[in-house]
Amino acid sequence: MTARKRRAGTARPVRAPKERAVRSRERPLTHDDVMQASARVDPELRRRSELLWEDRSRPTRGPKPAVSPNDVVRAASEIADAEGLSAVTMHAVAARLGFTTMALYRYFPNKEALTDAIVDAGMGLPPRPTEPRSDWRAEVTRWAHGKRAMLCARPWLAELPFVAAPHGPNWLAWLEACAEPLARTGLSAADTGQMLSVIDGYTRGASDTSISLARARARGGSDEEWAAAVGADLGRAMGDPRFPVFAAILTAPSDGQSRTLEESFDFGLQRVLDGIERYIESAI
Repeated sequence: MTARKRRAGTARPVRAPKERAVRSRERPLTHDDVMQASARVDPELRRRSELLWEDRSRPTRGPKPAVSPNDVVRAASEIADAEGLSAVTMHAVAARLGFTTMALYRYFPNKEALTDAIVDAGMGLPPRPTEPRSDWRAEVTRWAHGKRAMLCARPWLAELPFVAAPHGPNWLAWLEACAEPLARTGLSAADTGQMLSVIDGYTRGASDTSISLARARARGGSDEEWAAAVGADLGRAMGDPRFPVFAAILTAPSDGQSRTLEESFDFGLQRVLDGIERYIESAI
């Protein structure tokens, strides 16, 4: 048999998963890719997601327990509130409950699953809309301030790395609460999703400074100590030729309109909503 015949009779090689993944990244990821990814989700992430959404009122095996899964989540959350997310280990949670570490695995198969649970619990539910319903802009403003307050109340949520992770019912409830007033404006579903991303991104990003202050307070620091530390870092820009514009901002005379952190957050939020309102007027 010649080499040509051998090649003709050889089955087409199957591309390895790693090679497929590399080639798939040659095209930039789109918003539609993300929306359709639920049909191709990683099996491990799917299982972790199922644990978030299923009834955790009973353990998966063994005799009737002395505590419920929600008790485990509550104990882990208390540790995170007091010491930060890095302090939450299976051993620390078990010690807080008076159990052995292995006993926790009756409720959660690993630390990642427990972390998923305390993150969703820590987010809580969004503020309920008032009746009668306000206009979309007032409701979104209330939502953004509510999410900022939630993030500041649980500063350890900001310690989570931005990686693929399952999202629970509370996380989706927050998105739904912001998407609903936006959808009432008449925007298409695609535009509503894009504006939701803009608002949520601003809310999380513009809350960073307040979250930093909340974290310092949780560790026993004073507002003055935190401000001095932040000011010392920012002050490095002055006199450094690499940061001329930022140095000019720091040394500019006051305009007499000094804002609190919350007022600064709202100022930026209203500018974001100004842009969205203009888009709505042009698109509807």
